[in-house]
Amino acid sequence: MTETYNDRHDSKIYGARLIIYRRGDVENGSFTFRAKIAGQKGYIRRNTKSDDPARAMLLAEQAYEELQVRKRSGLSLVQISANTFFDEWIAKQKTKLTPSRWNWKRNCWDRYISGYLGQHNLADLTKKFIDGYWDHRTTFWTSVEGQKRILLNDKRIGGKTQSSHNVAVKPSYATLRMEAGLINEVLQGAVDSGHLSRTIKISAQDAVGKSERGDGFRDTFTDDEWNRLTTNLYNYAKCRGKYEGKRLHSLHRLQREMLRTFILMAASTGMRVGELKQVRWRDLDKGLGANNEDVLIVRIRPETSKVRRGRSAVSHSGHILGVLDEWKAVSRNAEKDDLVFYSAGRNGEIGTVDLSTGFKNFLKTLSVEGGSDGMLLSSAQKPRTLYSLRHFYAISRLRQGVDVFRLAENMGTGVTQIRNHYGRHISGDAYVKELTKYESKSVSKVKNEALAKLVDMVQTGIIDEEMALEAFKNVAAGRFGPITSSKPAQETAGEKTEQ
Repeated sequence: MTETYNDRHDSKIYGARLIIYRRGDVENGSFTFRAKIAGQKGYIRRNTKSDDPARAMLLAEQAYEELQVRKRSGLSLVQISANTFFDEWIAKQKTKLTPSRWNWKRNCWDRYISGYLGQHNLADLTKKFIDGYWDHRTTFWTSVEGQKRILLNDKRIGGKTQSSHNVAVKPSYATLRMEAGLINEVLQGAVDSGHLSRTIKISAQDAVGKSERGDGFRDTFTDDEWNRLTTNLYNYAKCRGKYEGKRLHSLHRLQREMLRTFILMAASTGMRVGELKQVRWRDLDKGLGANNEDVLIVRIRPETSKVRRGRSAVSHSGHILGVLDEWKAVSRNAEKDDLVFYSAGRNGEIGTVDLSTGFKNFLKTLSVEGGSDGMLLSSAQKPRTLYSLRHFYAISRLRQGVDVFRLAENMGTGVTQIRNHYGRHISGDAYVKELTKYESKSVSKVKNEALAKLVDMVQTGIIDEEMALEAFKNVAAGRFGPITSSKPAQETAGEKTEQ
């Protein structure tokens, strides 16, 4: 049956392959074009957004030529918005990402990115428009939309908090880098799918000045702070002293014990927060440590790891075993397939738990002179989070001289990451040990002394450039003689002859 169109006009250039018409269900509406592209099944239809036939035909012919170019280039001819493409893209990522990582990407897009580019056609995106995201993002919480979110925050059901005090009005450089990574992933997916003609990338460096980026290190705890934290943590979990709380609900007491166990296990194994949240009792085992002491061994399943790679994490001491026994004795879910750390829904369903708010609230109870937030903020005024425990573990082990390679394996990360994030905490002796661990035993200790002096110069910041250059030349040439002078070799040799 032949189709009929209201107010149809055929193109004088392309004939019946390109026509414009008005939809029959819209009186005096704008013109729609219908295009037939060779080799493409069916028709391409789009609204010209013009009710003038001459203008509509011009727009249709321009669009038709663009469609032909895209067809020859092997690109998609179907218009698709960024939001629609993201929905399809993120659905395919579900089997590749951990649940927490997948949820973060989904929520980050919905909260920040969708409002800026979500309704735009992928094929129309430009580098200039994408770069404009930073203006949208850095002013988000002061915008009308952001203020509405803050006002509605106390009405959320099941939210982590009923306030907006944890909203970072000025996002950190690290946060913006993560968002840039997500945008770049989606845009590359659009290129691979033929919806975008060329790769467009966005960088957080365009949003934050170099002087404002900070060192990128998450603040942790000093030894004194950690001792005070653990002492108070025990009293907090056992509801003693200032934490007694005569009207505490039994559920609150249970949550305190859970928080204590979570904190100590994170600091004892260096596991990621997301990995800890998905540990089950059957994943825990005992092993024999270096001092014939029982230690905890946690089997981390690939599907629960951020990097999708299974491993075993070993605690640095056996103390955590006793803590786990105490928690298991009071936990309401202690079967082998039960989650070690859990939350119970209103209908009794068991799921993963988020202890971040509880941890921050506990830190606030640890009074610090001149501060109103206790130990929540470090001396550098950086907020501490549950991830600070992983950093505390790494730094503590490095200061104890733990092998960098073993540490990276236990934490499920790369040696480069360990060096980049924690290298400044590695002792000079540990550096020398690592640099010489694969050398022949015949190499004299003079080499170690030379390397130690180089490390000392770097760590103290007092560098004798000539001495350092001479040392590096010696290392490169395989001559590891003692470094005793920064003078040129010939002059030094002459002095020795005269003596």
